[in-house]
Amino acid sequence: MTPTVPGLLQPDDLFHTGIVVDDLASARERLGADLGVTWHEGGAAVRLRTQDGTRTVSTAYVLSREGSHHIELVQAIEGTVWTATPPGHAHHLGYWVDDLASTAAALETLGWTTEATIAIRDDRPPMCSYLRARSGLYVEIVDRSLLPVLLPAT
Repeated sequence: MTPTVPGLLQPDDLFHTGIVVDDLASARERLGADLGVTWHEGGAAVRLRTQDGTRTVSTAYVLSREGSHHIELVQAIEGTVWTATPPGHAHHLGYWVDDLASTAAALETLGWTTEATIAIRDDRPPMCSYLRARSGLYVEIVDRSLLPVLLPAT
């Protein structure tokens, strides 16, 4: 495959979105249920090298099993690259949905907050909505009818 944009990193190589969380167990439970994924657990004592030196830290993470693009939740470790900075290191994950309004309503019943909706005009329904989980994660839900507009066939 020929890359469309020159560079070291290519979109086809993207396989997960990482999110640093303060409470891995809680985030795993809430986000797993809300996003419909199960998790592979990982972690180990590793040597962390930074400009400040080298030290051993115990890491913990979970990686979603489902889909071609995976979600990684990483337990925050204060004073490291894995320090949680609200609302999180990832901005959002995007999902296609068939019914924007009912999906947003269902997420709200799970404790998510609608932060923004996007429409072409005031008299048109939203094309997408940004919702925020209690953990701080943003999700953009996008009306599936926009797929050919946003991802046209090449």
